[in-house]
Amino acid sequence: MDTLPNNLTTTLTALASFCIARRAATWLVGGAARDLALGRIPSDLDIAVDVDGTALARDFADHCGGAFVALDDERGTGRVVLDPTRPDRLVIDLVQLRAPTLEEDLRLRDFTINALALPLNDKEGNVASFTAQREAFIDPCGGLRDMNAQELHACSPSSLRDDPLRILRAVRLAADLAFQITPELDALLRESVVLLDHVAAERVRDELVKLLALPHSVVWIRYLDDIRALTRIIPELEPARGCEQPNIHFLPVLAHMIEAVACAEWLLSTLTAPALAPSYVQDSALYLPVAVQTHPDLSRTLPYSSQLQAHFTTTLGGGIARAALFKLAVLLHDNAKPQTKQHKPEGGVSFYGHQELGANVAYRVARRLRLSRAAADYIALIVREHMRPGQLRAAEHVTLRAIVRFFRDTGNAGPDVLLHDLADHLATRGLQTNPMGWSAHLAWTRTLLEAHWGAPPERVAPLINGNDVMTALGIGPGKLVGIILQEVQEAQAAAEIHTRAEALELARQVAAKQHERSVTPKP
Repeated sequence: MDTLPNNLTTTLTALASFCIARRAATWLVGGAARDLALGRIPSDLDIAVDVDGTALARDFADHCGGAFVALDDERGTGRVVLDPTRPDRLVIDLVQLRAPTLEEDLRLRDFTINALALPLNDKEGNVASFTAQREAFIDPCGGLRDMNAQELHACSPSSLRDDPLRILRAVRLAADLAFQITPELDALLRESVVLLDHVAAERVRDELVKLLALPHSVVWIRYLDDIRALTRIIPELEPARGCEQPNIHFLPVLAHMIEAVACAEWLLSTLTAPALAPSYVQDSALYLPVAVQTHPDLSRTLPYSSQLQAHFTTTLGGGIARAALFKLAVLLHDNAKPQTKQHKPEGGVSFYGHQELGANVAYRVARRLRLSRAAADYIALIVREHMRPGQLRAAEHVTLRAIVRFFRDTGNAGPDVLLHDLADHLATRGLQTNPMGWSAHLAWTRTLLEAHWGAPPERVAPLINGNDVMTALGIGPGKLVGIILQEVQEAQAAAEIHTRAEALELARQVAAKQHERSVTPKP
C-alpha cells in the first residue's frame, strides 16, 4: 500500500494541522504504523507527541466533536473517539514520548516491527505528505527488515521484563501476522513466563481473547502450553496435564481439551472456507485434529451451516467474539476431571459430576479474567451442559419433550453445546474415529437443530393458564403453579396432550409428585 485511504488521510491531516498549530511534533507509531507498512489498514491510531498527550487529546476532542477519555495522566496519554456512536468509530490514542527523542522512545517498545514511526509533520512544521512507502518510516530497530523475514524480535533483552504482558502479545502477534518466533525470543519467553503473575487480569484477558478470535489459535495455544504460559494464566488446567482417561480417550485430559479446540476450529472453519493451514505452519499436526489427519475425507458438511455461521459471528458480553468465548469454554470443558476421578471396583474410572464442578470453576476463571457476567455465564453453561447431548444420544429414542427441555435449558447457546459435542467426539476418538459413526452424529445433530432452526412450530394457545390450575387444584399463587404450567407447556409442545382435560389431569399428576417429594424424608 503506497497511499493511504482517503478517510484515513483526512483524519491524519486534520490531526497534524491541529498539532502544528500547537507546536507539537507528531508521529504515527506502534501497531498503526506496523499495519500500514504491512499493507493493512489500521483500525485504530497510535500517535506519539512531544507534549502532554492527555491535554492535547482533550483539546482535539473538543475541536473535532469527538469523545475524550483520559487513559494515563502521569504518562500523558489520552484518547479521542471520533463518531463514538457509530460501529465504525475511530479511536486515536495520543501518547507523550517516554524518552527525550523519538528514536529513544521507539527503542523502548516491545517488538521491532512495532518500533516504527511515520511523521505527520515535517521539519518545517508542515503537514507531511502521507505515504505508506517503506522509505517514509523511521526504523531504528530494524523492524522493516524483520517484516521482510516474517520474524518476531524483541527490541531489547529487557523488553519482556519491562512489561510481561508482551509474552502473550508476542504469541498473539505471531498468530495474527503469520510470523515466526525466533529462537532468541523463544528463550526470552520461556525464562519470563513467571512474570505473568504480575500482569493485570484485564490485560491478560484482552490478549487471550484476541488470540482465540483468530481462526487457527490452537497452534499457539499449544505453544503457550509448551512454554508453560497457558497454565500460568489458567492454573486450574495444570492438574489435568497428567490425568489419564478411559480407553475411549486417546489423550490425557489437558491434551484432550487442547485437541478439542483444534476440532472446534476445524468445525468452525467449515462454515466459511476450507480448513487450510496457515502459511507459516508446515506441520498439519499442529492445527488439524488427529481424527482429520487419520481420515482426510471425514465429512465436513455441518447441518444448518448458514445459521451456524451467522450465530458464531455474533458478539457476547461486552462485544467479545462469540467464537472466542466458545473456544475458551471448549478449552475449559473437562477442567474438573482430576478432582472427580474415581476408580471403579470392577475396573476403569469415572468422573461423576465433573461437568457441574467444572462449570463453577470455569465461571470463576472467566470472572478472574474480568470477563462480564454474561460471558462467564455463557462459558459456564457450555461446560455444565457439555455431557447433555451425549446423554440424549444414548437414549433409545429421543422424545420431542427431551429436545424441548434441552433448548429450554441451553437457550440461545443450544447450538454451541451441540457444536462442542461434535468437537468432543473427534477429540475423544482421534485415531479410532469411525467415519460412519461421525456421519450418524452429524445426522443426529441435524435433528436437534431442526427443532431449533427449522420451520417454526404452529402457534397454539395454551390449554390452561394459572387461574385454571389454582381453581382445579384449590391452591393459591406460588412456585407450584409455575412448575405445573411449565410441565404442561412442554407436554403440549411435544404433542403428548391435546385437550384441556388432559392438561388438567397432568397438572394433578405434577402436583401429586411435588407433594410426594416435599414429604419424603431425605436420606
